[in-house]
Amino acid sequence: MTNQKVLFTPVDADAEAQILAALLTSPATFSDVADLLTPDDFGVPANAMVYEAIITVDAAAKPVDVITVADELRRRKLLTKVGGTGYLHELVERMDVSANAGAHADIIKSKSLLRRLVDTGREIAATALAPEADAADSLELAETKVFELGEARTRSTFVAMPEAVNATLGELAKVRSKLLLGHPTGFAELDALTGGFQGGQLITLAARPGMGKSALGLQFATHIAATTGLMVPFISYEMSMPELTMRMFAAQLGYDLHKLRQGDIPPGLEHDLALAAQALAELPVVIDDNPPPTISGVRSAMRRLARRGQLGAIVIDYLQLMEGDRRFKDLNRTQEVSDISRGLKRLASELNVPVIALSQLNRQLESRPNKRPMLSDLRESGSIEQDSSLVLFLYRDYVYNTLADPKAAEILIAKQRNGPSMVSVFAKWDGASARYLPAPPGYSPSAAPSTQAVASTNGF
Repeated sequence: MTNQKVLFTPVDADAEAQILAALLTSPATFSDVADLLTPDDFGVPANAMVYEAIITVDAAAKPVDVITVADELRRRKLLTKVGGTGYLHELVERMDVSANAGAHADIIKSKSLLRRLVDTGREIAATALAPEADAADSLELAETKVFELGEARTRSTFVAMPEAVNATLGELAKVRSKLLLGHPTGFAELDALTGGFQGGQLITLAARPGMGKSALGLQFATHIAATTGLMVPFISYEMSMPELTMRMFAAQLGYDLHKLRQGDIPPGLEHDLALAAQALAELPVVIDDNPPPTISGVRSAMRRLARRGQLGAIVIDYLQLMEGDRRFKDLNRTQEVSDISRGLKRLASELNVPVIALSQLNRQLESRPNKRPMLSDLRESGSIEQDSSLVLFLYRDYVYNTLADPKAAEILIAKQRNGPSMVSVFAKWDGASARYLPAPPGYSPSAAPSTQAVASTNGF
């Protein structure tokens, strides 16, 4: 005879019976458990039917007792299935102390979660054991299902209007106090137009090579981390951790990045360098310069990181260097990028953080007389525009016109779901330190010098 463990379904029939008895004899108890329990939380089918009948009776503003609940079960043709009125009377006779309803509800909820975990485990196992199973897809399913279970443990399905109104008033109070719905970007005018970068948003920051989008993306990451104290992962497919950290030093010091790379640090700057090192070390920015290649891998990594602590934002540099999942390998690149952008949007919604995805623009725009980007210039996929809540273009006219101001830059709001679009925010590009600075009040590129300028080599 084999020594096998017998698996039992996680159910506490006594706790379920006690809750139902309390509801049938003390209707006021319903308000204590209504937000905690659903019929699906009951492991005994008859108990689930009785509880659903109690919910219906209460919603109809009828008194909850054996007679009204039996009548509702009879109307649903379920009374015989639960064991008739005799089962309802049996529940009442088993009643102990209604004051323990909260504790009993917690037990029922815990058993319900265990059953869902068992079901999820079976689903994951079935997926992994399928002949056509793929390891990456199976892992993605497993992590998604487990993450959903964790979210469901604390999420309330129904929100009453008083609670909704109070929550909204609280949000309005926050908005009035800090004037932003989301995280500040470091550019006051951009914040005023967008309300800051908000949870659930996919924000695309796009530009042609040499415009400095990596520099601006890194600035967004460090500013959000510094102002919120929340962890901000910077996922880089293009630059290494030392390169990114060196840029952060240069931006923090306002010092020439090229000289800093060569170790050319004058004695007077050493103290400032030490202070910058201390400030940067305290930032909750985490850098991944060897990230998973696929969108499913990135989502899995971010879920794991979110378990360590709340995230403020996620920055990805850059979208076109990511890969779609395996099922898109035989499809064209446009479909693959569409899968990536949808995955990033789902990630933003799932973790309720802004995801800032850097993106390349098509080179065709350089054949136009006016080289300011348009939404149609987004490279490889129109779904990037569709999935993004906010699309920002970065543009420096000096890259194409050496008569323009070499420091003049524009952050163009090309698309915004809940605010003005086709509006430019002016900034100043400091090529030496590879950083953007807010333009002074009243600044306009029209005031740029008209003399021939020397072409910049600092298009970081």
